Amino acid sequence: MKKNFVILSLIATMALPAGAELTVNDTVSTDYLKHHEHSDSTVYAAQKLRAMANGETYKEEPAETFDEYYDKPVLKQVRRFLMYLDPGLDDHTFLNGHSTSPTTRYTDW
Repeated sequence: MKKNFVILSLIATMALPAGAELTVNDTVSTDYLKHHEHSDSTVYAAQKLRAMANGETYKEEPAETFDEYYDKPVLKQVRRFLMYLDPGLDDHTFLNGHSTSPTTRYTDW
């Protein structure tokens, strides 16, 4: 009798709802991600992907933008050469419609 009671109580316990109060909108909100110690880049990526999935535009840019620094012709060519050597170098095109390829080619310029 005790075995049956234990088994029935375990089944009843597993059948209870989790009672979670979080929705999908809560878990991808900026405050939730920051309070759970995600980086600013992760928060930006989550918000940008959410906006892309909903067909909206996300205008906030990441904190580190170096466009005015890399617009100088000499630095631009040096950076492109370094990006050719190291495809993992950040070119600030993440989630901006940039087609990625695991190999470098001369057409990447």
